[in-house]
Amino acid sequence: MTVLIGVSSLTNTNEYLLKICAIGSGSVGKTSLIRRFAENKFETNYLPTLGVDITTKKIEVNNSQVKLILVDTAGQEFFGKLRPSYYRGATACLIMFALTDEKSFEAIPKWLTEFTKYIPPTVPIALAGNKNDLVDERVVSEKDARKVADELNMSYYETSAKEGGSEITEIFHSLAKQVIEKDNIS
Repeated sequence: MTVLIGVSSLTNTNEYLLKICAIGSGSVGKTSLIRRFAENKFETNYLPTLGVDITTKKIEVNNSQVKLILVDTAGQEFFGKLRPSYYRGATACLIMFALTDEKSFEAIPKWLTEFTKYIPPTVPIALAGNKNDLVDERVVSEKDARKVADELNMSYYETSAKEGGSEITEIFHSLAKQVIEKDNIS
């Protein structure tokens, strides 16, 4: 459910609060991608997320102010029972896999099934293949990834949290725009 948190009488703009969950196998770069988007930072020392990490970022979409609550969930199986409590109330989802990790790609249906147990089927979901800077280590082709995204009715992006790029911003802006327009509240 999208939350309209107010209308500014000075600027005549709406203000929204949206919750986007980032899910996927461990070590695919969920934390790195969110940090790149929210803070334009990339850490070379990797520490796995323990449970969940929550980051916020304000953006503008369709002349409206949008505060994103970015929920970065741990991908390790150990945290499987904890994740659903963070899915509830999500307005959008980003499923991630590493272009360098076939198993993370094969796990996409599992992540989709886990997430959709707890949210309405109308919640927008995007798919992102991360680590496209590691060209020599790539094992998942763009063609195969796009085929899965099309079959699951998702938009698809290839990213590099390390290098950054406009596609990272595009992912979150596109998801926010879909939520706002879907609810006809823009």
